[in-house]
Amino acid sequence: GLLHNMSGAPQAQIQHKSPHRRVCGPGTIFALPENIGAGPETLLRNIERQASTILTDGKLSRLLRHVAGQAALTGAESDRDLREHINAHALTLPFPPAALVTDRAENGDERCTDLLTIITVLAKSSGHVYLRDKEPNLAQIRPGRRVILLFPRGRTAH
Repeated sequence: GLLHNMSGAPQAQIQHKSPHRRVCGPGTIFALPENIGAGPETLLRNIERQASTILTDGKLSRLLRHVAGQAALTGAESDRDLREHINAHALTLPFPPAALVTDRAENGDERCTDLLTIITVLAKSSGHVYLRDKEPNLAQIRPGRRVILLFPRGRTAH
């Protein structure tokens, strides 16, 4: 039983609600859809299917040539292609070069639905910061991981 020095059992209940609210406003949530695998080849296939993407140099990616039966795609080529897509896309995003990251969503946060943007943010984010110019970490692109980017007021992410 519970030890106490009074004849009756304790009746008090203590509750605390944190008044914490972000000062920077709503964030944007980036997470892989549940039905998508996280391997580089699978991600490339989904990205290119979603956007019919052509690399910035105008050449069809090795993956598209592979789908057309022209060449086999190795694991190293898949990794390289995915990194190229991520680095090129990061430069087109309307985000600052660095942004704070949290895993704590709040009411009002928007969810990003563009697969290439989701992959880019996951690969270029640590537990605390998104860095546009960092080398993509493909191991960070995994189901169940979510990143919420926080932007200064007045800057939006779409």
